[in-house]
Amino acid sequence: MRHQIIALLLSIAGSELVWAADTVTNSNAASAEVAPLLAEMGAAANSHDVERHVGFYAHDSTVVFIFNGEPTIGWEAIREKQREVWRNGTSDVVYTMLGKPAFLLPGPGLVVTTIFLKSRRTMPNGDVSTGNFAITSLWQKRPEGWRVIYSHESTTR
Repeated sequence: MRHQIIALLLSIAGSELVWAADTVTNSNAASAEVAPLLAEMGAAANSHDVERHVGFYAHDSTVVFIFNGEPTIGWEAIREKQREVWRNGTSDVVYTMLGKPAFLLPGPGLVVTTIFLKSRRTMPNGDVSTGNFAITSLWQKRPEGWRVIYSHESTTR
């Protein structure tokens, strides 16, 4: 009986290691797929290309973007809000990533990304404003590709 219990425990431990290794492999594959999209999204942000930038969000009414506690719901609303923020593409804001993005795989077909950034822009009165912020986004693999379905951005200190 003792040998059967030991065999059972070893079997459970072995399957946990296989599951953990599979999770890391899937996480690396999903991260490898999302990483270039995140970089492209950043490039679109620095060129103030609203259509390209929000193109990475799910094009439906359920997608959510929250900035400092203020939710914007639906792809059309997010696109309009981004146009406003970038003054229809005339903004001079520049975003610089602080460190590397973090990737987390909460489940199949889902990736959470977290990035820390610094922004620098000229205000209407001519003053230069800088700030730090963080963005955490939930990406979902859909038939049309990876899309952000939920994102939260907030300023940091």
